[in-house]
Amino acid sequence: MLNKSLITCGKNSVLFTMPSLGAVSEESLKLSFNQDAENRERDAYEKGFESGEKAGFDMGEQKAMLLVERLESLLKEVTAVKETLIKELEPQIIELAVSMAKKILLKELTLDPSNIVEMTKEALSKIERTGQIVIKINPALHDLFMKHKPELLTIHHDIVFDVDSSVSRYGSVVRGPVEDIVTDLDEQLRNIIKDMGDRLAGD
Repeated sequence: MLNKSLITCGKNSVLFTMPSLGAVSEESLKLSFNQDAENRERDAYEKGFESGEKAGFDMGEQKAMLLVERLESLLKEVTAVKETLIKELEPQIIELAVSMAKKILLKELTLDPSNIVEMTKEALSKIERTGQIVIKINPALHDLFMKHKPELLTIHHDIVFDVDSSVSRYGSVVRGPVEDIVTDLDEQLRNIIKDMGDRLAGD
């Protein structure tokens, strides 16, 4: 510890006193310590925030990837179930569609039996017309066909009508020299079902 000293320089004497280093050092150290503490706290907070942010982002990314993978898996399962259901339900769907179509067509033929004559005309236009053609009809349709006989004869001049109770009331059988065409509604629907079944089997 330095004491007060008297320094003599020439004729003048100056009293030299050492500064109070203890008080200055204590305040400086306290301020420096506080600043260092604040800096360390701020650095620790920033590093912790960055670390937490990165960890949270990585975790979120992993969860997102897992969610996407799960969705893809579910979509594949739904597609497989859909294809299986379609294959299993196809016969039932076809049967239902045919049943509904039959009801609608039968209602139309009942309300307007002249459609049966129109179907017979269509059959006449497709069959080979090189000889006599026999049109087999149900007794209930006899009067109807007699009424439209002139129209039928314009398609082919040699036509004979055969009344047969075994023939459907909703169609006729057109018999030519080499082939028969059945215009019966049930027969046509059976042909449609067969064609649809063949196409589905081919797929």
